[in-house]
Amino acid sequence: MASLKHFLTASIAALPISAHMLMNLPTPFSPDKVMTWPVTAPGGQYPYPCQGWTDVAHRTVVTAGSTTLVNFTGSAPHGGGSCQFGINYHGLPAYTAEPDDWRTIYTIIGGCPAEIKSTPGNLEEDPYFRGYFDRQIPDAVHCGDDKGVDCIRQFEIPIPKDLPNGDATFAWTWYNRITQNELYMLCAPITVTGGVEDKAAGDKFVEELPVMFLANIPGFTNCTTSRMGDQGVFNIPNPGRYGVQLIEPDPNAAGDCPVAPPAVFDPPSGSAGPAVSAPAPTASNNGTAPSPTNSPASSGMSFPATNNGTMRGTTTFVTVTKGTSTVTETVAQTTGTKIAGACSS
Repeated sequence: MASLKHFLTASIAALPISAHMLMNLPTPFSPDKVMTWPVTAPGGQYPYPCQGWTDVAHRTVVTAGSTTLVNFTGSAPHGGGSCQFGINYHGLPAYTAEPDDWRTIYTIIGGCPAEIKSTPGNLEEDPYFRGYFDRQIPDAVHCGDDKGVDCIRQFEIPIPKDLPNGDATFAWTWYNRITQNELYMLCAPITVTGGVEDKAAGDKFVEELPVMFLANIPGFTNCTTSRMGDQGVFNIPNPGRYGVQLIEPDPNAAGDCPVAPPAVFDPPSGSAGPAVSAPAPTASNNGTAPSPTNSPASSGMSFPATNNGTMRGTTTFVTVTKGTSTVTETVAQTTGTKIAGACSS
């Protein structure tokens, strides 16, 4: 670790502390600027879509018919909630703000990015590590999988095999369980490989995917989710064919949005399936994650754990020179173990 040079300048460390959650993998646009706050209406500080960030620090390569790892940073998952993951092929090298251009590839009802049994629905900040790109963003214990309770989960999100090849934007949206009516959204530049070369066929597949659900953004929708204290799990309407329900949704969470019928998802197929296909088993309230398994209900993806079975700390991006190439790596700070890497030049 001593030979690794930090990717960002020291000035980033002076940025203010923030709460809530952010997506750190795939690498988001403007990773030195992204915040854990919800998106606002256009003209606000962090406007829809994607908080307005567009700088490409690293474009993640994803393989159609396989999965991509989605990981988070933060200590305030607000009891969990429901997430969608989507794609936008318009407006390159960034994206468009037109809601119809954002198409759903996967939906998780409940348990995303965490399932919290403790109250008030947030997690104790990890006392050992607080940082994302050397910034003072609090983090919490990570599950190291998609089943742990009272810890931050990670997910292997299937990339449809019929997506067209080429550059695109990957999006994560989140409607949390315990808060006022908010929408969180961050986006990442990606390149799709192994998909459809026929542009017309690929475009047709994308157009047939449902539009990512949008609420709580004045100017784009009149729909707002519940403002109850514990609003329950929001059942995202029209979630698409691909997804998983981890926690039973609460119709009271819909607010004045449509009350959706129970979601019906296609069963997972092979390695491109979801990390979890049924409500997650519980773990002890001290944040310990269940032991990783290779059963059909497990993604088989796990991080190194500390002696008490939990993943302490978060991930950080650094650069290291290897020959003539510069590699952007994701490093688990607890052990210095590389868990993902991609060549940036």
